[in-house]
Amino acid sequence: MNPDVSFVFDYIVPISLSHQYLSSVNSDGNHQKLLQRRQELSNSTTKLPELTTTTFQQTLTFVENFKRNQHKSITDKSRVLLQIPQENTNDNKTLTPQQLRYQLNLKLEQLIRTRVIEPHRVINRSSILPASPIKSKIVPKENFSRIIIPSYLNRSVDKSIISLSTTTINTTVTQDDLIDKDSLGDNDEACEEMMEEEIITFLQQQPMLDKDSFEMETEEYEAEFEEESLRDSESDVDVDNTFPVDPALLLSDKTRRVGSTEVKSGFIPSLFANVPPTIRFCNETERIEPLPLPLQKMMKWKMSSITPNVVKSAVLRSGFRLSDEGNDWLGTWSRHMKPVCFKAIREYQKINHFPGSFQIGRKDRLWRNLSHMQAVHSRREFDFVPQTFVLPADFLLFKRVFDEVSDTKESKWIIKPPASARGQGIRVISKMEQVPKKRAVVVQKYIANPYLINGHKFDLRLYVYVPSHDPLRIYLFDDGLTRFASRKYSTSVKSLSDRFMHLTNYSINRYNSEYKSNNDSTACAGHKWSLKALWAYLKKRDVDVADVIERIKDLVIKTIISADSYVNVLTKANVRRKFSVHELFGFDVILDEQCKPYIVEVNISPSLHSNSPLDINVKGSMISDLLNLSGFMIPDRKDMSSDGSSRKKSKLPKSLIFDRRVLPQGLSTDEKVKHQYFAQRHNDEQIRKNIVDLLTPDDLRILVETEDEFARRGSFERIFPTNQTRKYLKYFETPRYYNLLLNEWITKYTRNEDRGIALLNTFCRKEIHLQNPAVDTNHMWTQYQKLHGHLSYRENDNANTNGS
Repeated sequence: MNPDVSFVFDYIVPISLSHQYLSSVNSDGNHQKLLQRRQELSNSTTKLPELTTTTFQQTLTFVENFKRNQHKSITDKSRVLLQIPQENTNDNKTLTPQQLRYQLNLKLEQLIRTRVIEPHRVINRSSILPASPIKSKIVPKENFSRIIIPSYLNRSVDKSIISLSTTTINTTVTQDDLIDKDSLGDNDEACEEMMEEEIITFLQQQPMLDKDSFEMETEEYEAEFEEESLRDSESDVDVDNTFPVDPALLLSDKTRRVGSTEVKSGFIPSLFANVPPTIRFCNETERIEPLPLPLQKMMKWKMSSITPNVVKSAVLRSGFRLSDEGNDWLGTWSRHMKPVCFKAIREYQKINHFPGSFQIGRKDRLWRNLSHMQAVHSRREFDFVPQTFVLPADFLLFKRVFDEVSDTKESKWIIKPPASARGQGIRVISKMEQVPKKRAVVVQKYIANPYLINGHKFDLRLYVYVPSHDPLRIYLFDDGLTRFASRKYSTSVKSLSDRFMHLTNYSINRYNSEYKSNNDSTACAGHKWSLKALWAYLKKRDVDVADVIERIKDLVIKTIISADSYVNVLTKANVRRKFSVHELFGFDVILDEQCKPYIVEVNISPSLHSNSPLDINVKGSMISDLLNLSGFMIPDRKDMSSDGSSRKKSKLPKSLIFDRRVLPQGLSTDEKVKHQYFAQRHNDEQIRKNIVDLLTPDDLRILVETEDEFARRGSFERIFPTNQTRKYLKYFETPRYYNLLLNEWITKYTRNEDRGIALLNTFCRKEIHLQNPAVDTNHMWTQYQKLHGHLSYRENDNANTNGS
């Protein structure tokens, strides 16, 4: 739609504007007059009233009053047309069409976000609302997103409304044009007559406001509304919490089409019975059906100073409200915190960090952990990290090595601050006097023979997601970024000070006049490519890309395992539920001339700023898939209250909300015995295979969570555990029972996933996964031991699967 074309918007709110008029048209005589008036309108053109700021403000006031007073007795429909001014004059008392459209949309969104207007009552698919509040006064079409009608709604029950219809000012409008037939019930003919002269006259009499007055009134209105919302939230009275939809209708995973748009359910249903669904997230090319209002009231996202726009957009598309106040939020994307701060995170909440993840996020700690692994295992198994020294502690050792290679081409070192980002403080040196003597730095052997493309050095930004550390599960996104130095590479010592040549950070190279951007995620052009574009480029040059990717997976897994013990200790000490913590890591990797990958650093808060369509394409898809993987659930009201109880009795369907029983919880005595038994015998392959022969309720919870998570992976690949990753178990400082369990489960069912899922579903239908301790003796490890293995799931597996 052209921004210069004036139009109005279609949305539904409780009727109040025409309340007085409607009360006078109940008799047959008045109804006859309406039919006659309809005929007159159909034979003539009608000049529509202008949409004035005062009209809009008064309409909102009517809406709010109706909402507060709960006028449920009104069951008629009325359609009111509000027209944006056509002329764009220099009169400062008149808003331009673009400005007024922006203000209208902003207000509608504000009403929806604060629940005056219910999003699931929007009925016109062509209605347009901004995806998020936009500061500029002129808003182009591409900054707007379409509102979708949920398929689960029965429109005939939504009678108490005012509907503002979408049209253009140049169209001849008759009474027939005022009615959207698809939005009316079967017996709504009388509703078509509700557009009457009195309403038009009322609207035409309202004066225009100048822009400053409008903005002042808007600010006052918003402040007043926030105060009333706060009072409502603190009230003991639950105004109207009935659930309007059959929960079963919300658990369909089928997509439907609205025009050319695919619309998905707002929930991702579980693969298993008696397990609640998770909230669905989507990228900017997808659409989601809004969840019913009682559920959306529980969806609050805590803002922080570093929350990226790509995350804000993803959560807004799913129906979250953004807020920087209160403790009743579901998720947040923030800075890393001290471990003790994680104790405040509630069971249903999620934060995007693990306590202790700085063990690989800081360059000095990363090297300490990897060097420890080299010492315990072998340097050859961890040869993906260049030789590194942490100064000043390692100064004497570094000086000895430096002197040995000082006269060779290997005498190039890169100096980095231990906890910096975006290339700050990094430089390449070749002389000992350039090394700081007292300041804490990391000195690393410089890879002087990098793989070059068109003469330029580059590195890879890989996105690695860890939803759990116990059991450890690692996912690698199938796309990423290839970042080039903006000046051609040279081995000359004189060029070492050229940061545009030796550093690949975008934050540095963007200041080079030679830097070229790339807006196409499939193109091999400019100084930033997508990772997929790089793989395609290398394949054409006969590089074994599959081998390179496998090497990268290897270094990612080993790097995360190197800090696993430390992270687990802090998580158990400071986090109520392991469900509450997850983390995205940005792995920076460089290839040498033989395409061998080396780890450069790991970022615990990788940049998600999107400066180009390429960034938006890669990061937007990655974030939506990550949030789906993370498994956000709608909490129960009593869980959201600070004291664990709620003054408002929850009426949300139990099948749709967070149930702490489905998540890993405290172990029963029986389960502790099983954990100890297999942890002590983890090196015995035959015994280890028996770990899945009898599944305790705790085992079921872990396996159900793992299988559901895997089904939501999108474009992420689970690289640990797989049926090929048993070899990595030896790198863990202590054997972990859950890692053993997942390894054997995946190995057993990797070729027949449906069979394993069917087996788990058999137990979930019996609600065995909700028991603690086990009630069914068939799921008690101690009972199984006494029978010496005669009650084996291997014998009953096929029978259970076929009967499910």
